[in-house]
Amino acid sequence: MMTVSAPSDRELPHPPAGMQGEAGPLLRLFRNQKIAFLFVGATNTVIGFAFFVGFEFTIGRLWGYLATLAFAHVFSVLCAFFLYRRFVFRVRGHVWRDLARFEVVYLISLAINFALLPLLVEVGKIPPIPSQALIVFVTTMVSFFGHRSFSFRRSAAKSTESTTDSEATGVQMHQKHSNLPERSRPLVSVVVPAYNNAEYLEETIESVLAQTYENLEIVIADHSSTDRTLEIMNRYAGLSNVKLLSTEAGGGALRNWNRVSQAATGEYIKLVCGDDLLYPWIIEEQVSQFLANPSVVLVASSRDIVDAHNKPLVRNRGIAGMTGLHRGAAAARKTVREGTNIFGEPGCVLMRRASLEAVGWWDSRFPYLIDEATYIRVLLTGDFVGIKRSSAGFRVSDSQWSVRLAKQQVEQATGFHRWLATSRPDVVSSLDLRVGNARARLTSAQRRLAYVYLSRRMSRTNDRIAVMRPERSSASKQKDGSRS
Repeated sequence: MMTVSAPSDRELPHPPAGMQGEAGPLLRLFRNQKIAFLFVGATNTVIGFAFFVGFEFTIGRLWGYLATLAFAHVFSVLCAFFLYRRFVFRVRGHVWRDLARFEVVYLISLAINFALLPLLVEVGKIPPIPSQALIVFVTTMVSFFGHRSFSFRRSAAKSTESTTDSEATGVQMHQKHSNLPERSRPLVSVVVPAYNNAEYLEETIESVLAQTYENLEIVIADHSSTDRTLEIMNRYAGLSNVKLLSTEAGGGALRNWNRVSQAATGEYIKLVCGDDLLYPWIIEEQVSQFLANPSVVLVASSRDIVDAHNKPLVRNRGIAGMTGLHRGAAAARKTVREGTNIFGEPGCVLMRRASLEAVGWWDSRFPYLIDEATYIRVLLTGDFVGIKRSSAGFRVSDSQWSVRLAKQQVEQATGFHRWLATSRPDVVSSLDLRVGNARARLTSAQRRLAYVYLSRRMSRTNDRIAVMRPERSSASKQKDGSRS
């Protein structure tokens, strides 16, 4: 089983999303993957331009400026490849594959270069060196995005091939059946606070029952629903690991979320809203991270955002680059600076039940952030592991795109940021607060536009009228409501 190396006293830097490897010296220096990446890119741009100038005064005088370009390209690629691997990403293995991918990105840049350079020299009558200086701006952008997303990318499936510590920031991938020894399978409680979820509840429960991790208890509580939710729940009454509860009306989502959570008896707890989906491997992957890292109190996985028919709208959303092991305080600061809940909905998250109980269960002082606010309180008691692999489906619904709802969400998000900055200035600085609040407002506007655009995919009945329920919350939605 792969493990995650321990963090330093400060947040550990990590390579860009999808890449795995020990942080190189530049990444440790800048502590920001984008700045380190751009620094090497800028350095290589200068080196590459210097190669071009040098070859122009040598080879170029014999064979012309296109020969200069070809020779400068070869030397620049090899130099850049060394710099990225040695000083930024520190990936191991697959040298030839990485070099081939690296060259593909540069060939695209080269094709652009070959197309533009004659145009500027022959048509624009600009000398070769100034022409190349202009083209550099275009090819730099192409190279940046290509190398970040393709050249050194490590797929999740390949992360188990390495035995070096530098690649141990990945997660153990599962087979169809659980790979954990029988004695290493602590009880996990999956709790489902249901309210008027008749349309999707069966799919949610079936996704829990389909887990490769078998030592589960499932606790479902109906919050006085007015549809067929209770009828669907009762179909599972005969299963020995399923416990069915009822929650009296009133109290909002907090009452039902705490009802199912406090009824759980497992060492770890995952709350799944009544219309979301779990992918079969999520619990096994997350439990393996707890077993490998005793200091961890919360593990979160990326998820897909799906429509009413389970078709993905956005894939692999979440984590914001926080893969691997981090201090909980660093993860809390990151979600504030991002202005959104980077951990995802409760179905994406597995927590130690004792940690949740220690902080007083779910926190609804900011109702639309009941999940994120609770995560942060738990994270301030221990460490965090982020898993990049998409492992859950978060369903957007037609109750989320009210303008008033979006306004309330951003008001509560900024209010929560201020509260956290005031109560824990060692975690969230005034700069973090300003950045986070600005991003929260921008995210709210983007979400509002997205929901309007996708409104027809948010319901299985196209002519359904969107109704805003105040208790569907978090920065995106809170899926359990009740009659107050």
